[in-house]
Amino acid sequence: MREQQPHPAIFTLRSENSDYCPYMSNGKNSYRLVGHNFNEDSFYGNWVGKCKDVCDNDFTEESELCYECVDIKSCYNCNFCQECRNCTDSWFLYDCIGCRDCFMCVNLRQKQYYILNEPYSREEYFEKVDGYMKWFKENGAQAFYHKLNELKLKYPHNYLQGYNADNCYGEHIFNSRNAKYCFDVNEIEDSMYINNAFKIKDCYDMSFVALDSELNYMCHSSVNLKNSNFCDVCWYANDLEFCEFVFNSHDLFGCVSLNHAEYRILNRQYQKEDYLKERDRIKAELRAGGEYGNWYFEPTYNEYLAFEL
Repeated sequence: MREQQPHPAIFTLRSENSDYCPYMSNGKNSYRLVGHNFNEDSFYGNWVGKCKDVCDNDFTEESELCYECVDIKSCYNCNFCQECRNCTDSWFLYDCIGCRDCFMCVNLRQKQYYILNEPYSREEYFEKVDGYMKWFKENGAQAFYHKLNELKLKYPHNYLQGYNADNCYGEHIFNSRNAKYCFDVNEIEDSMYINNAFKIKDCYDMSFVALDSELNYMCHSSVNLKNSNFCDVCWYANDLEFCEFVFNSHDLFGCVSLNHAEYRILNRQYQKEDYLKERDRIKAELRAGGEYGNWYFEPTYNEYLAFEL
């Protein structure tokens, strides 16, 4: 049945001139961004939000005029930076906050005119940076990355990148509590084994999930999904199991490519009482055979992130 149903090629919502941007909403003049919202004049990136004029960035938020950055927030005119917040006019930074006019630095806070973690006067700084930029044009970014990595080994690193994380462990956890083995999450609560999530609670084994989703298990690409299990790309729905590409629906079992549907099994319509009875019968049969809980869906070739970028 799954092969017989039409599948959407690209999800885009309320966007303008933003072709080839999977899982995008409220975008404008963007190209090849995956999983992003409220971006403008940007291209090539993953998990980018509220940015303008950025290129080749991953996990970047509320930033502008940034290139080749990873895990940055609220930065302006920064290039080749990682784990930075509120930085401006800087190159090759790692784990810096509130810095401006810095070049190849690590672990700085509220600094200006620093090169390789050493302070300079304004005139000295720009003179040395001009020299570095000439070398950059001749040798490329890899030479600078090598020097930056050497500098990183001289300083301690935080075991967890994040803040306001109570009883959490994983990486890149923000404004959350009771989050275990979670990565790249914000505003989540009482959840485990979560990857790329925003504003969810009571979820387990989830990836790319957002906006008030709760009480879900083993789902992928879920938006405002509640009390559902083993689902792939299901948005604004509840009480689903083994469903794929389902939207604005509830009480479905083993359904594919439905919108505004209810009380269906394998896309077949039932009355509520008949649906509950048949659903419970099927689940009991699957449990007896040890099949209930198996992940039935595998992403198609063009749904893998590596090929989207």
